[in-house]
Amino acid sequence: MDYSSFNLQDKVAIVTGASQGIGRAIALGLAQAGANLVLSKHPGPRLEEIQKLKQEIEALGRRVLIVPADVGVVSDVQKLVDSAVTEFGRVDILVNNAGWTGTGPALDVSEEEFDKTITASLKSVFFASQAAAKVMLPQGSGRIIQIGSNFGVIAFKNRALYAAVKAAVHHLAKSLSLEWAQQGVLVNVVAPCITETESRKNILEKPGYKEWATQEMIPRGRWNQPEDLVGAVLFLASPFADMVVGQTLMVDGGWTIH
Repeated sequence: MDYSSFNLQDKVAIVTGASQGIGRAIALGLAQAGANLVLSKHPGPRLEEIQKLKQEIEALGRRVLIVPADVGVVSDVQKLVDSAVTEFGRVDILVNNAGWTGTGPALDVSEEEFDKTITASLKSVFFASQAAAKVMLPQGSGRIIQIGSNFGVIAFKNRALYAAVKAAVHHLAKSLSLEWAQQGVLVNVVAPCITETESRKNILEKPGYKEWATQEMIPRGRWNQPEDLVGAVLFLASPFADMVVGQTLMVDGGWTIH
């Protein structure tokens, strides 16, 4: 798909959780729209995935920097943003994609799981947004895009903690926008329904789940592919969204219109 019309030529974009799934698709889309990329993933195994993505983006003629970072650690988040500024001199776009999904009854949630979910999916978003804004506000411009969830809008059984965290992410975009929009830094959310990625295989392959989700819950008749989120992110990152402030853009096939 040709994304060049989104007019992101030579913008500098940070994408967290970029090595696979939604993050990978968004990073490629940003590169195809003309942006240079700072790619982040959790330190540890499977670095070959992000190295392969780097090669694909460089083949498009874009510059790429890889910064391993645990986004739940504030010093790592600061290192990520500092590295982007050192390499490129600015930060124009931040996509807070990294997170962690806990699944199970509320009665079974442990303190450890609670803390992990909050840290990976909310604390990380707040402090990455803060670090990026400290660069963007003096520039007078910037776009911060959080990856939320349709479960941040509607209730869903056995996802109480995850749904609460994503609802907080959605509201955080509104609150940050009140502080930063007048200075040119816009914060918005893209909220998908369940998306077919490697990490969701255990859910998607449950007997009868696909039929239930695509026939009863999603009017569009299918669930998301990672690429379905790219257009929404590029729109919010582009000059076309200059008056879109603190909004949650649902990319859920109509799940939340029930």
